[in-house]
Amino acid sequence: MQYLLQFTSLVLFSFILGSCTKEAGEGGSSTLKGRIYGYDINTSGIVTDSAVVQDARVYISYGDNTTVDDDTRSSYTGEYAFRGLQKGTYTIFVYSQCNDCPFNQEVKKQLVEITEKNQEVVVPDFIIFD
Repeated sequence: MQYLLQFTSLVLFSFILGSCTKEAGEGGSSTLKGRIYGYDINTSGIVTDSAVVQDARVYISYGDNTTVDDDTRSSYTGEYAFRGLQKGTYTIFVYSQCNDCPFNQEVKKQLVEITEKNQEVVVPDFIIFD
């Protein structure tokens, strides 16, 4: 009986200790932010114009996830932000036009890491084609 009680206590302690570890995702105090730039290209493939892209959809995956965990849209200045994140690794991605790609679009991804609480990580600019 005493061994059963000790084993149960050990399992319960391990469960409580394991549930205190936080992984990448919401519930923290850090921010990932960046900007989206767009290039217009003509049928010859020549860039005809460039500017920040407003209202572009930006996606985020937490840790090793291969699915979308959240998304946001860029502001009129092309900026976006994901706030309230834990320490961990994140994949930020957007879609860009690509005439030689399936469905005429390609994924542009960036892997970023938050290493401490209250951190503000600036993601390198995304360049997309329209």
